[in-house]
Amino acid sequence: MRRMILAATLAGAVIVFAVVLAVSGESRPPRDPPRAAASTIGVDQQRSDPRNVVFDIATVRTFNILLGEAEAAALNANPTAEVYVQGAVEIDGERFDPIGVRYKGFFGVLRACFVDGRQVCPKLSWKLRFDEYDPSLRYEGLKRLNFHAMNGDEAQMREILTYEVFRDAGVVAPRSVYARLELNGEPLGLFTLTEDIDDVFIADRFRDRGRGVLYKEIWPGNVDTLWAFQETLTDAIARGPLDPSGIEDFSEAVNAAASNEARYDILLEQLQEPDDIFRYLAADRLTDNWDGIVAWYCVPECLNHNYFWYQDGISGGFTLIPWDVEHSWRGVSPIRTFYQMPDWDELQRSCRTRKVFWDLDARAPHCDPVLQALVTQGWERYIEASRSLMRETISLDAMHERVDRLAALIAEHVTADEHGPGERTWRAAVKMLYGEIDARWEYIDAKIEDWDASGEVPGDG
Repeated sequence: MRRMILAATLAGAVIVFAVVLAVSGESRPPRDPPRAAASTIGVDQQRSDPRNVVFDIATVRTFNILLGEAEAAALNANPTAEVYVQGAVEIDGERFDPIGVRYKGFFGVLRACFVDGRQVCPKLSWKLRFDEYDPSLRYEGLKRLNFHAMNGDEAQMREILTYEVFRDAGVVAPRSVYARLELNGEPLGLFTLTEDIDDVFIADRFRDRGRGVLYKEIWPGNVDTLWAFQETLTDAIARGPLDPSGIEDFSEAVNAAASNEARYDILLEQLQEPDDIFRYLAADRLTDNWDGIVAWYCVPECLNHNYFWYQDGISGGFTLIPWDVEHSWRGVSPIRTFYQMPDWDELQRSCRTRKVFWDLDARAPHCDPVLQALVTQGWERYIEASRSLMRETISLDAMHERVDRLAALIAEHVTADEHGPGERTWRAAVKMLYGEIDARWEYIDAKIEDWDASGEVPGDG
């Protein structure tokens, strides 16, 4: 049981299973979209921050959370319970009241911030829910705000930079900016404000206006494999009609496939846009988002986390969405360097489990049949997506300029943050971040050059 709780501490995942459709020699019937109920999305929900007030990267806005003594005491009596208390928030002189207020992180970063009931993190992440008590209450069309404490990122930039690269690659991904938090007027410090992946988000991003199904942490082929705290498949449905048949059919097909080629064909058939998965991989691997889809922790079943799938309500196609990307931009990857975990394309490595942090068992990414199929059958498309991202869309110099701009934007706020890393530590971490970005560029560039020189797929021969 201790291991299960530790595993869940990994970054907020509670669900992971599988996704794919059956293979046979006969032609397959067209994919059915999910059975959609009548839309519950109103006009105000169809745009997420339409005026770019909330997610303006050039502005560090202040949010003053207001809690009464009784509500604050109730929240702190059981801070990891993820139960909202009633409060209010002041933003630009406007008060929103009543709203739900709680600490954020589930069994991931939040649970890790407490040892024997004592808070050990300098800051806690927060979540505000505007429609908790009044279903019609919104802030710039938004129902929820997520404030992330950045405790594990002394450079204070990784989450924002990584989501930007995903969006550069053409991936549907949340926006993330900076914010200052106060509690009853007392400063809590600098946070990232990251867009919630909910019905507002999907209504804004997808042509079906959010009438499909949003799943949290469901991976093709693992529908019957659950995290310790998940009880049923429908627990993974974050939005949409309670009809998981699409993901079940997808998963059955993957499990029935007898080869990497068959699994690859099924995966591409099920995606809303087949190129999206390669654009996702290009951004995911360039930023070294090592705690996402390539991270397989075994508790005891081996599962990955920190992503969503959205099944379009019109076409039935699936789109992969990144989430919780703060473990990124590590030139020297902690998981590969210190624990000798293979990268996703190292197909010759063993599938035995190995110990990583917190005494967890983990497994090489290529041992997952879907990732292995993407490497062996889709390597050229991945390389071309990486080439396009790094040489046409966003250059290394442009990445350095982004770091420069963010550093100039937040310098005064980092200095004033009594709960942050401190100016000296922060500046040293930013300097290191430039080198880490350079190292990732060189790492992926080498794979592009290897492909250009040899045309060989990892594992050939």
